[in-house]
Amino acid sequence: MNRLLQRLFSGAAALVFCGASQIFPAAAENTSAQAAMAADYYAMASPDSEMLSFGDYYDLHSAEPRPDTEIVIEGADYASSAGGEFRKGSFTDDFGEERGNVLLWNSTDGEVTYRFTVPETGNYCLSADYCPMISNSTYIELGLEIDGQAPYDTASRLTLGRVWVNEKDIYTDIRGNQVRPAQVQKSAWRSCFFGDVDGLFSEPLFFYLEKGSHELKLTSERAQLAIERLCFCQREELPDHSSYAASAGADITVEGTASALFRIEGENAAFKSDPTLYPTYDNSSYLASPSDPRKMVYNTLGSGNWKKALQSVTWEIPAEETGAGGWYKIGIKARQDQIRGFDSERRIYIDGKVPCKELDGVKFHYNTDWSVTTPKSSGEPVYIWLEGGMSHTITMEAVPGEIGGCLRRLDSAVRELNTYYRRVLMITGPAPDKYTDYYVHEKIPELVDKFTGISAELKDVQKEIESISGSSGTEAAAIENMAVILDKCTAKPLKIPSYLSQIKTGITSLSAWMRDNRDQPLEVDYIEFASADRSFSSCKEKLGKSLKFGFEGFIGSFFEDYTTLSDVSGEDAIDVWVALGRDQAQVVKEMTENQFMQETGIPVSVNLVTGGVVEATLAGKGPDAALFLGGEFPVNLAARDLLVDLSQFDDFEEVKGRFQKNAMTQYTYNGGCYGLPVSQTFPMMFYRTDILTELGFSSPPETWSGLIDMLPALQRRYMSVGLVLPPNDISPATECGHTFAMLLLQKGQNYYNPEQTASALDTTAAVQSFEEWTDFYTKYSFEQVYDGFSRFRTGEYPIIIANYTFFNQLTAASPEINGLWDFCPVPGTEREDGTVSHAANSSGSGAVIFKKVKNKENAWRFIKWFTDTETQVRYAAQIEGLMGTMGRFDTANTEALGQMSWSSDELARLRAQQEELTEIPVTPASYAVTRNIMNAFRETINEGANPRDTLIWYNRDINDEITRKRKNLGLE
Repeated sequence: MNRLLQRLFSGAAALVFCGASQIFPAAAENTSAQAAMAADYYAMASPDSEMLSFGDYYDLHSAEPRPDTEIVIEGADYASSAGGEFRKGSFTDDFGEERGNVLLWNSTDGEVTYRFTVPETGNYCLSADYCPMISNSTYIELGLEIDGQAPYDTASRLTLGRVWVNEKDIYTDIRGNQVRPAQVQKSAWRSCFFGDVDGLFSEPLFFYLEKGSHELKLTSERAQLAIERLCFCQREELPDHSSYAASAGADITVEGTASALFRIEGENAAFKSDPTLYPTYDNSSYLASPSDPRKMVYNTLGSGNWKKALQSVTWEIPAEETGAGGWYKIGIKARQDQIRGFDSERRIYIDGKVPCKELDGVKFHYNTDWSVTTPKSSGEPVYIWLEGGMSHTITMEAVPGEIGGCLRRLDSAVRELNTYYRRVLMITGPAPDKYTDYYVHEKIPELVDKFTGISAELKDVQKEIESISGSSGTEAAAIENMAVILDKCTAKPLKIPSYLSQIKTGITSLSAWMRDNRDQPLEVDYIEFASADRSFSSCKEKLGKSLKFGFEGFIGSFFEDYTTLSDVSGEDAIDVWVALGRDQAQVVKEMTENQFMQETGIPVSVNLVTGGVVEATLAGKGPDAALFLGGEFPVNLAARDLLVDLSQFDDFEEVKGRFQKNAMTQYTYNGGCYGLPVSQTFPMMFYRTDILTELGFSSPPETWSGLIDMLPALQRRYMSVGLVLPPNDISPATECGHTFAMLLLQKGQNYYNPEQTASALDTTAAVQSFEEWTDFYTKYSFEQVYDGFSRFRTGEYPIIIANYTFFNQLTAASPEINGLWDFCPVPGTEREDGTVSHAANSSGSGAVIFKKVKNKENAWRFIKWFTDTETQVRYAAQIEGLMGTMGRFDTANTEALGQMSWSSDELARLRAQQEELTEIPVTPASYAVTRNIMNAFRETINEGANPRDTLIWYNRDINDEITRKRKNLGLE
């Protein structure tokens, strides 16, 4: 294995590259002061003031020479370090390979500086020999500065891949369904060039260096690695296939290879660069290898998750398959059925090196069916030499391919369109008056020329894309539509404001098109190696077999129970319901059987449900315990004497210490506690750093008064702030991050009196908070309903308050604003003692035990186990491995939160907000409280009612319902 890894990870080739709103008057009435203010803002908002993208940097320096020299920087020879934990020494990876005199960066954060000398001016790529240490993060992210400055934006977020493997082989459970293994990290020495994480360039990143002495600084918040050396050099020029074949020796011939055909199943990959590259399945056709129409069989790799730049998968070729060695052609049975009209490309490595140019970008054509792709040279298959008697590896890496150049040009066009859209919006507002001439083309003199240039660029890109796809029309419809809109704007500049909404829609469509088409999706069934005299297995579907497979699947659907995940039974078995998706429930089941049951011997049956827990319980058919039961359900069940009071257990106080100090509030009723928190999400303030900087703000607002002070600068430019406002069909539980709740909690008040026998909404603090809340929508014209994600992306709402899981969505779905946003605790309220309170409420789900359970102690041991730190970290890692960053788990265990993929800086900000969480109790009458608060709000906003009188009026209804409910439940 060690020899295999040396062959895989050695060499210079990279496995992974690696008041109210104010509008500006019409031109005739525009004062010189307003014009000057607009001009100042235009200067600040100029796209030229932004850091260069790598595409701009490429255009600027690509013609410079590329010296054929190497500048080696030994990892241990650093000049200085700060923060973090650094030392020099040796490091041995998990496969026994040791390397000495390396830099051991044994922390997530810190910075390290090197000094080096450049002998000749030119462009240099940067490679790294490194070993990832076991870490909580899924990848290594580094920021690079040369002589105190990042040369372009991508340099501030360079990535290096980690090594992920299946924790165990795929196995079959007692119901005959295969179980997908968890993905775990391994440390292994690697060598790679730094590549473009944005997926626009297939070649490595380069840096223009002038002759002389320089300083290189690496910073990180997701580090933990050993660095043997860094090297400024050039990527090795690849030979064509004929030159590669000649280099193997004249005595070696294709015809001399022994007849052979062997297969490697895609799901049996040895190493992956990303935890999301786990085994997947296809049960739609008998052609998948292997297949079963009734059972779950993991038979492919990459379905829906192998599409991002720099992701790579490595398979091992066993020594016994190659025999005495020889020349083999490669047949890859794969399917690219997601991006119609375009190819997905993969760079293929053999033993860690790309043998020839033909394997540097192998195309997989769009096809809804399985097909076999064979790399070719001049129409003939490419043969590779495999030495006999030893193991080999084949690696496939996602690369941008032909469409990368088009995406680079579109990326630049979208950046400019976003900038000028905001500049026009500043003058007209989001809803321009159709009877007003705004003369935006005069206030922004270069606007028409810019729109003309962007339109011409879009049309040129459209032609190139149609040439690549071989068809015209739908593949580039979003680009064509945007060009048409811009042409209308340039033809009649006075009409530009009337096209503003179309421009916004066009930018959104274009951004979505770019996001989808920068992906390189591919699903692999198997890889075959064949000698010249053998043919690859056929992928042609036969009607009879297809009908038989479909009929068996149809019949099986009547007998297979897809909600029961395990067949554990018996009087002592604990019946646990999990209210999640199948993949998440499967993870719970696997962890339960492999850990809890093995360690305790307590049988547990895990079952998947999608709702109806309360109804089933009331009907006497409910579970013994339930996970991820949230909202008001635990308290409502407890009020009906259906749940076990967990505070009766001896070690309850110890277990309680796992969670935030107020986390139990939502599970407490009448002096008892009826649940343990499993998930917990809370609000954070997200802000666009680029826009706030343009407006002259060095930091986001710390307090609500600070936020209000920023509003004139925002609203003069028709920007706004997004606050949390529950929808009309509100939950009985208070919405997480509810603005009224935050304002009230920050004053040290709550919804109820200490005994929870009446509301406290008639206090001075409550009335004041209610007035402050409604003022945002009356005095400052905040919108009640808005698309926070879209408006944050476009910059219309540069400040958004949302659950911290909004981070996951932005990271996964908004690559075009990477590095342009950040987050921090919510705005606070300054108290009399001078301190600022950032108190907020949270929401989540918990684990509960029902009274029907026969053995309460065993059930208690189970929910204790599931909520402990080790289990929560393992569960979170597996879920993020399944779903990527989008699925990062919002655990309620405070220690487990610190062991997830958050950087140290991100975690510090989350901790700061988490420490100030103050919860609002859930009572049997919570539905009346939240409903009447929103009724009072809407009456104040929509009908112009007096806020104080309205709140006091609805507070009487709240207290009447609380009293009625308490009498109904026998509490009075």
